[in-house]
Amino acid sequence: MARPRVRLVITADDFGYCPRRDEGIVEAFLAGAVTSVSLLVNGVAAESAAELAGRHQIPTGLHANLSEGRPVGPARHGASSLLSPEGFFLGKMGFREAVAAGDIALPQVREELEAQLIRFRELLGGEPTHVDGHQHVHVLPGGRMPSWA
Repeated sequence: MARPRVRLVITADDFGYCPRRDEGIVEAFLAGAVTSVSLLVNGVAAESAAELAGRHQIPTGLHANLSEGRPVGPARHGASSLLSPEGFFLGKMGFREAVAAGDIALPQVREELEAQLIRFRELLGGEPTHVDGHQHVHVLPGGRMPSWA
């Protein structure tokens, strides 16, 4: 009996975080060290990273983010349990503490994640190959990805 074929997937996350990081990720993909990327759609270089992914035909997933930078969803226009008074996500530990205290409004989490999926589709013109979470916030109680993920 033939043994099942095993495929190793090595994903570089934080694609779109900054141009320099993106250059290194593309270099690793072209060298065969990376097989896919996860795009941070609220990253400062998200647009150029999406262009690089298309140009080099890099399999690209959504790197869902609830902990760093600014939101892309409705929260960016006003107060949200996901944000500091300055309009930024709460940070990795701030988000964890807010989840533990029950201070995160789960409908706002869903709105932001759905907005990030929409932004992904705008940038890449299609669906993500996978979804994972920035700084592992998706594994916290209440931080679980919605059913579409």
